Amino acid sequence: MFQSNNKIGFYSAMLFLLWPLLALLSAFKNYRSSWAKNILWAFIAFYGFAFAIGAESEGADIARYVEKYQHLHGQQMTFAKALEYYSESGDIDVASTFISIVLSRFTDSQSILTLVYGIIFGYFFSRNMWFVLEHLKGNIRFTTALLFICFFLVIPIWNMNGFRMWTAAHIFIYGLLPYLYEGKKSGVLIASLSILVHFSFLVPVSILYLYIFAGNRLLIYFVFYCLTFFVSEINLSVFNELVEGYAPEIIQERTAGYRGEQYVENYREGTTNSQNWYMDWYGRAMRWSIMGFLVVLFFRAKKFFMQNKNWLNLFCFTLLFYGVANLFSSLPSGGRFLSIANLSALALITLYVQNKEHEKVMKRFIIAATPALVLFIVVSVRMGLYSISATTILGNPIIAIFLTGEHISMNDVMRMLL
Repeated sequence: MFQSNNKIGFYSAMLFLLWPLLALLSAFKNYRSSWAKNILWAFIAFYGFAFAIGAESEGADIARYVEKYQHLHGQQMTFAKALEYYSESGDIDVASTFISIVLSRFTDSQSILTLVYGIIFGYFFSRNMWFVLEHLKGNIRFTTALLFICFFLVIPIWNMNGFRMWTAAHIFIYGLLPYLYEGKKSGVLIASLSILVHFSFLVPVSILYLYIFAGNRLLIYFVFYCLTFFVSEINLSVFNELVEGYAPEIIQERTAGYRGEQYVENYREGTTNSQNWYMDWYGRAMRWSIMGFLVVLFFRAKKFFMQNKNWLNLFCFTLLFYGVANLFSSLPSGGRFLSIANLSALALITLYVQNKEHEKVMKRFIIAATPALVLFIVVSVRMGLYSISATTILGNPIIAIFLTGEHISMNDVMRMLL
């Protein structure tokens, strides 16, 4: 069996050089093999190398990362000047600035920058996906597959568009899940390192330490989660007083734009931008579905959780974190914490739905939630077309080398064809 798996892994690696997408499908088919997660990692690196900044992505974070990196390429940079540049940049986190400075010494190629982003992001993303897959028992159920696809798409590979925030999210989850579910204390340190990638992870890391201090308080966390689900508006004046009274000056300056009263008011009224209906509802569909699952788990599986500490750890932290994320969702960009909450919740729900027997209420809710999950999947994949290039879908690494700087997004391809 071991030799057979290695043989399939070798063929999949060769297939990757010809058609990475097909190799990725092979990896998911053979997800219990040790080599499979590395195919996903390699695919994300390839996605980064063939990354396309489409028309809709020109104002995205990735465009600013590339512009800053290419500007640095034309400048002489000593260690002292690098420190000066960092201090004047206004950035708190270190990772992206370090990557830009180092790479810009050698090249100004967008493909190289996004390749490095893909390697880093892809490592943590692939490990998080396989953490859940490796803990699934038996043959995968249809509902489990649906939930796992949602888990895959909460912070998907094309969120590399916002490299800092979403890489930090996967680093946090990479440390969090082994700590909660397997009791690996090193996970706390790994999760804490996410702050170096994005300063806002002071919030998730603080919640983690609060949970460690408070312990498992299932009823309290559940009530807190339910209350914040329906009443989730932070008192802005009190929040600003806390930030200005206790946060370091650099944090105050970095968050000032997000805390402005008029900006927050416009955000809460929905006047900061306009979206198609499905862009608004696909997130709500996921949020309401997760709430339904968590309520069913609390009322119908409480005894199981109380008897299994690792499961209880994950459930309690999810409720606590989701409650805080609900509160922050009333602030501009605070809604991004809901994605992290969704990752934690979907890891729990996917594992439970696959590994435990379904009683009547759970079976009925699964049927009711399926259309909402499908809506989330369809819209999420549609959004991915803005940065997935035609080379990523149809090409291979060899073709990508000759098309460096000329990749076109699948969304732009569709617009030309239609």
